[in-house]
Amino acid sequence: MTRQTLPNTKPIMCKIIKKEEECEDTFTFLLEIPVKVQGAKPGQFIMLWVPGVDEFPIGIAGFENNVLEIGIAKMGKGTEALLKKEVGDYLGIRGFYGKQFQVPREGEVNHLLIGGGFGMTPLKMLTTTLIKQEDKQEIHVFEGARTKSRLMYLEWFQNLHDAGKLVFHACTDDGSYGYKGYPTVDLEKFLQEARGSSIFYVAGPERMMKVIFDIGKKYDTVIDMQMSLADRYMRCGFGVCSYCAVDPTGWRICVDGPIFNTKQLEQITDFGVYKRLETGEKERI
Repeated sequence: MTRQTLPNTKPIMCKIIKKEEECEDTFTFLLEIPVKVQGAKPGQFIMLWVPGVDEFPIGIAGFENNVLEIGIAKMGKGTEALLKKEVGDYLGIRGFYGKQFQVPREGEVNHLLIGGGFGMTPLKMLTTTLIKQEDKQEIHVFEGARTKSRLMYLEWFQNLHDAGKLVFHACTDDGSYGYKGYPTVDLEKFLQEARGSSIFYVAGPERMMKVIFDIGKKYDTVIDMQMSLADRYMRCGFGVCSYCAVDPTGWRICVDGPIFNTKQLEQITDFGVYKRLETGEKERI
């Protein structure tokens, strides 16, 4: 029997079948799920349990033949313990949780994927989905990092660019790869010259997303902006604890998001301003 999702009550233990360094301080893990489950959707996440340490949300980079791909960056006690795991070890997962990126089925549109850091994880899965579509709408991926060694999935995106599957716009703060600067530079250049409508799909640091949101608002050709707030603190993953609720709507990121569109983001007053800590206290972004 194929399940729609995994149970909320108890993590399913999954075997690590591959681990490789993706970029500096970031690794790709492939996990073999022991039960048949329907495919994850771009933008969704799992709750990942490192036995005896912690459980935390992780974005999904790919899912095929019951094998789950995730990207892990060293960010705290939980991820530090996770990065010590090797092939053959087991991790627990719950999910798949949250709403996905919404890709229009009809009409010509420019798909603009913009991200940085571990925000590239859900954008990798979205890229795979877009490429599989029969229509040949333009796909542009804008990725920024401090330096070349921190660009996630660099070789993967560059190979797709070279094969004519998409246009890859890479940039670094120090100019070690691509142009020197931020993704917003090429993004605005594209918007000024582009024909037709565009949709943003954005994941990464929230401060960066807010800047991109403000840029998109200036162009009538941008018909929607979908952004992932998965970087916010989440505890249960399925809407019970409400730790991840945003102001003033009370939307819970784990069930009402983590993907929010333009109209929703306009209603979230704390977007790009502050987020809540584990204690519930506000912290400026």
